[in-house]
This record gives sequence, C-alpha cells and structure tokens, in this order.
Amino acid sequence: QDQPLEIALIRLQQAAGVSLVFSPDLLPRGVRVSCPCARATVAQALERMLDGTGLDFVSRGSLIAIVPIGDEVDEPHQGALGGRVVDADAGDPIPNALVRLADGRAALTSRNGSFFFRALAPGRHALGVTALGWIQGSLHEVDITEGDTSRVRLTLFRDVIPLPELLIEPGTFGLLEDVPPGTATAVTREETQILPQLGEDVFRAMKSLPGVTSGDISTRLTIRGGGDREVLVRLDGLELYRPYHVMDWDGALGIVDINVLGGVEVLTGGFGVEHGDRMAGVLDMTSRRPEGEAKTTLGLSVSNMTAISRGTFEGARGAWLFSVRRGFLDLLMDVANEGRRLSPEYHDIFGKVSYELGSSHRLSARFLLAGDGFLLRNSELVDLDEVDFESDWNSRYGWLTWEAFPGPMVSVKTMGWFGELDRRRGGTIGDASDTPFRISVSDRRDFSSVGLRSELTIRASDWALFSLGAEGKRLEAGYEYLHRTWSPYVTPGNTRGVREDTLSVVQDPTGSELSGFGALRARPGRNWVVEAGLRYDQISHTDDRDFAPRVTATYEVSPRTNLRISLGRYFQSHGLHELDVGDGETVYSPSEESRQLAFGLDHRFPGGVGLRLEAYSRTLSARRPMFLNVEQDLKVFPEAAGDRIRLDPDRGRSRGIEMLLERKSGARWAWAASYVLASAEDRVAGSWIPRGFDQRHAVTLQTIFNPSREWTFSMEWRFHTGWPATSWSWTVRPLDDGWNVWTQEVGPLRTLRLPAYHRLDIRIAREALLSGGQLQLFLDLFNVYNRNNLASWDYSGSYENGELTVRRLNGQEFLPFLPTFGLRYEF
Repeated sequence: QDQPLEIALIRLQQAAGVSLVFSPDLLPRGVRVSCPCARATVAQALERMLDGTGLDFVSRGSLIAIVPIGDEVDEPHQGALGGRVVDADAGDPIPNALVRLADGRAALTSRNGSFFFRALAPGRHALGVTALGWIQGSLHEVDITEGDTSRVRLTLFRDVIPLPELLIEPGTFGLLEDVPPGTATAVTREETQILPQLGEDVFRAMKSLPGVTSGDISTRLTIRGGGDREVLVRLDGLELYRPYHVMDWDGALGIVDINVLGGVEVLTGGFGVEHGDRMAGVLDMTSRRPEGEAKTTLGLSVSNMTAISRGTFEGARGAWLFSVRRGFLDLLMDVANEGRRLSPEYHDIFGKVSYELGSSHRLSARFLLAGDGFLLRNSELVDLDEVDFESDWNSRYGWLTWEAFPGPMVSVKTMGWFGELDRRRGGTIGDASDTPFRISVSDRRDFSSVGLRSELTIRASDWALFSLGAEGKRLEAGYEYLHRTWSPYVTPGNTRGVREDTLSVVQDPTGSELSGFGALRARPGRNWVVEAGLRYDQISHTDDRDFAPRVTATYEVSPRTNLRISLGRYFQSHGLHELDVGDGETVYSPSEESRQLAFGLDHRFPGGVGLRLEAYSRTLSARRPMFLNVEQDLKVFPEAAGDRIRLDPDRGRSRGIEMLLERKSGARWAWAASYVLASAEDRVAGSWIPRGFDQRHAVTLQTIFNPSREWTFSMEWRFHTGWPATSWSWTVRPLDDGWNVWTQEVGPLRTLRLPAYHRLDIRIAREALLSGGQLQLFLDLFNVYNRNNLASWDYSGSYENGELTVRRLNGQEFLPFLPTFGLRYEF
C-alpha cells in the first residue's frame, strides 16, 4: 500500500518466489504504487504496478525482466541509449542477454533483443553484453549526445553448450515446463489447459504428438507401432506398472493427475542406456516443484473432482505437494438410478515431501495410491442377455530419493522403493446368439516389487561426461484364475449337445532383475556430440542375459539447424506380472529384441516457426505370442470369448517419417501441424500382417487464439487412415431335428481397413480474477460435426428358406458429438 515501485517489486519477488530482474535506474523517480495482489498472479500484479510508468515486463521460463516501453529522452541535459543484441551469424534477436554499462547499470534484453538506458550523461560510455550459451562480447564504446537517443547493434557468437544441457536423442518431446535442458517444449502447461481434452489426462495430452496413437476412450498409448506394454512409464524416477484407471474399459484414464506434474519427457525415438527393458518409448514424468507461498487448486469436470495443495517451509528448504482425485461417474449413475447396473469408480492420491540437507544433499519421500471399482449388471451398454460383472484394482507405491552433489562436477542419485498391485475380477455373462453362450470367470492377481537404484554422473571436463548406474529388483506375483465356458456342439450322430470347458491356473512365481549401464558423452569436435553406452539386464524368471549397445549423436549444422541420429539394440523381457493366464499361458517367453535406427532434423525459421523431421526404422525379433479378439469390440471377458485367437509372429517391423511444423511464440495466435507416414507389421506364418493400430497417414492441426487476456479459443482436428480390420462371417449347418448350428468363420487377418477417422474438437476457456484467487472455466465440444468414426465392423447373418445371408454392419463406434465443461480454481 503506497510503496515505492522498487520496494513493491522486491516484495513481489520475495512473496512469489520468482526471478525478477530490473535496473533501479530504469524506474521512474518518485513513483509509488498500491496493489492488493495477495491472491493475484505475478503477471496481474506486474500489470497493476507498472501501469502508467512507461515500463513493461517480459518473461522466459522463470526469469522475468522489467523493460521500458518507449525510448523518449525525458531528462534535461542528458541522453539515452537504445539498441538490440542479435546472433552474429543468423541475425536473430537474443532475449534475456545482460547489457552492462561501465558505471554498473544493467538491463536485460526483451523478446526482440532490445534494451534501453535512460538518463545518461553526454560523452563516451563503454558497455558489454553476456548471455547464457553465447560467447561474451567485447566492450563497445558509444557516444551519448545531450537530448538525443543513441543507437547500437551488438552481436554475439554462439558458445559451446555444456554437455549436460545438450539434447542428442531423436524423437524427444517435452510437455509442461520442467523438462531436461535442451528439450523443446511441445505442449506447455497453458496449452494443456486451453486445448480441448477429454478427462484432463496426461496420456491424452500426448495424443497430438507425431507417432503417438490411441483410441477415443482408451489412454493406453501406442508409440511408433509399439503397444502400451512396450512403453516405459515413470514418475519421479519410479517405474509404474499398469498405470491406468478403469482397465475394464481399456484404461480410460491415467492414475497420475496432470495437475501435479511439473514436466513430462516423451522419448519416441532411440533413447539412452539409462532407460531399459522397453522397446518402443519412454514417458518420464516429474512432479511439480513448489515455490513460494502455499497454493491450493480445486478442479471439477464431468468425470472427476481434484484438490491439490503445495507450498514450502523452513525458508524454502523444504517443500510439499499433495493431490487427491476422485471420479464420480458412479455418483452420477446413482442419481440416474443406474447405480445397481453400472457403477465405475476410481480415485488416486499422490504426496511428496522434500528437504534440502545443506547445500549438497536433498531427500525426498513420495507415495502414490490408486484404486478402481467397476460393476456391470444387465446394462443396455452391452448387447448381452445376461451380465453380472465386478472388478477391483489397486496400486500402491512408496519411494525415497536421495540426491547428493559432492562436488561441482559430480552428482549421485539413489532411490529405494516398494510397489504393490492387486486385481480382483469375476462374474458371469450369457448370450444365446453367441459361442460360447455362457462364460463364468474368477480372476485374482497380485504383484509386488522392491528395489534399489543408483546413478552417478561425472562431468570430467567441458568435453566429456560419464554416467554409471545400477538397479536391483525383487519381484513376486500370484495368479488364481478359473474360467468355465458352455458351448453348443454337434455329435457325430448329428444331434445337438453342450460342451463345458474349464481353464484353471494357480501360480506364485518369483524373480529378480539386475541391471547396469554406463555411457560416455563426448565432444569430438565443436559441432559434434556423441554418446556411446552399454546396458546389461539379467532377468531370473526368464533366464535372460541381455546386452544392449546404443549410440546417439548430434551435429550442429548451423545455429538454426541440428541433425540427430541414434542406433542401438533394445530388449523387453516378459514381465513377472504379464502372464496371460486367461489364454492358458503358464510359461514365460524369452526377451524380445528390437534394433532401431532413427534420424532427426530440427530447424528454426525466422519469425518463430520451428520444423522437426524424424525418420525411423525398427526391426523386431524373438516375438512373444499375441492374443487378440477378431471382432475388435470391447468385451467383458475377452480371453474366453469365441473370437479369441493366438498369433505367433517371428518378426516385426515399424517404419515411418514424421513432420511437425509449429509457431507458438505469437501473442494472440499459435498453431501447430503434423503429418506422419508410417507402417507397423508382424510376420506370421510367412505373411506380413498390419498391427492393430497401424495407420499409414495421420494429420493433426491445432490453433489457439487469444483475443484478450480473459478469453481463449482453441481447435484441434485429427485425421488418420482407418485401422486394420478382419472380416468374419457365418456358416449354417441344418440338423435333422429342424435346428441350425451357426459357426463363425474368420477371413484373412487384418486385410481390410476401417473408414478413415477424423474429428474436430473445440475448447472455449475464460479466466477471471476473483478476490480470493484465479478461476478458469472451459467448455469442450468434442466431434463437433458428429463424425461417425468406427472402431470395428459387425456381421449379421439370417437364414431363411434354406438360404444364408450375411450383412456387414457398423460395430463399435467412437465418440459422438459430446459437449463437456469444467472449472479450475487456484488460491
């Protein structure tokens, strides 16, 4: 209240925990400000404080600089100096460069590289300029004339970027803000909040990335043709097993709330040896780092309610973050008097506490709890005569992390953890028109893991970086599975009968996994960086000994263009928890192997437009048996259905070219466009068969428009070629007693294609500053033009007058036009 502007800015910096940089000489003299900003955002507070002062602010990441709006000379008998700092090679502006005068005054350059000094005495002045990642400029001298503004253009040459901050893997994308150095952010936190998205889910936010595929309902991701089991999912360094809610609806939601995440690194290409036992990709999530005063966020959407609280203590040496999310689809079903027939329920809780033990040690403790319940009884959602199904899923994780920095060039990170998963599923279904016409299942599974992991990083010099790591796990699993089926059959005497089949599996396997890796990152030339590494995995329950050498490299063609390449071997073991006991699988298979080659090119055009091109080739061998349902519909008990088949591929391959063009630096408009040409196939009995999510062509278009600070309009349009489909038909055998026996016949596997998929989604978002905090409201319109996108075909047969007629009909359909809404309130 009525404070000098400089004091108000300092207090804002302390309260919000941001890096606020300004020169006191820039501030107009005698200006005092008032700002009831305790519940405002930093941007709103700065707008109020700087209103009418001739100053503005620019931000990049967590750094905020106060800069002048104009360049008029308003001091008598004095002059001014304005100028720009640019790239000596390309001429691009360099933001956040520090320009210093010999008298000690300094200023940070704005987004367009400009800076300005007022009230300079006439005469010759010396100034220098520095910027992170650029060679320090030599001192310049400029003459200041009384009553005039002098102009100067300063140039910097790009410096050698430190090895730890270099991105060398192709196919790397960053989401949110806290991503590894050098990683370009493909989707910011603001974009996740203003782009249309069903369920506010981190897995769904990835679907706009090139090479990432999934259905409308499911969040289980396919990366470059590899299924979700081929993707490593980690949270703060811990591997998460089956990290999905509502698994009986194909995993409709992830178990980690996107609002607790600070950053997500997505690796779709060749990743380094620190990541192992996966072939397709890595989803590495990092929880938010609380800063400043305590904050609470409340969220509400059509599917769930969320509450998040975060803050610091002990002078910011300690930090805490807690999140609770509860789905209420079951409550909506109760209101609609459907709770006894359909009741999906889910929840998850995440907590983290970290503390700085001096300047060289940090200790963190985390936990994650997630649970699901699902009930389905004689609902119209499934076309069955009888349904009585219940399931219960639970996941529990706890882990401790110790980070040590014994020297400026050495860091050690050690983590110990435990994790538990349990699943209970059972019930009966009946359908007189299908085979088998009755199925009964009881399925109980448990899995636990305990482990220790440690990583050591040594920066030997500016030209060499070593990393070493080791990990050990102890695993236990339990399977108690029983299913019974009743199917019609015809005896040799041409009479009808009913066959009862039973499958029972009871196993309690145990195992251990030992892993180690080492890598050397070096700079053989100024523009070259190469990393070579070797990984070793020993799996006891499969008796695997896997050596995986990998090489990645980047070459800086120019300050605007980088080339990247990766080559390596990748193995994936048969997880102790992954036995398909419902399909009669009781023996673990050897590790699958993938050999991958990937190329990447990044180029920045003038005007903030970026281009990414990726080309890749994956060859797979030692493939595991695959079980699938020909009809491709979601089923209550898919493992016991009559259309279940087994495939035994001996090889596989995935190839593709991906392009991403985007411009996200505009103040009012931002856009992105991607195109993918790809194929993913398996060789079965000598024939190449497309994988289930194989889509030759895929296009994604995004647009964001900000007409004002309060309103945002966004659009996303997706297109991809229809997924593979298998034809099937019916044959009829008349019996002597007048009855007919219907038999399903399967055509050539995946030789058909479903119609092309395309969909337009729109979000309208409104932000409002309330007395107590910040409120965001949004309205989503999914599938605006109500495209009838198919997930499968169905075949209907009729037998009349001794003639069989089979017609192909639409089977399962994806989302129709669907409006939803939600809100988020932070205070």
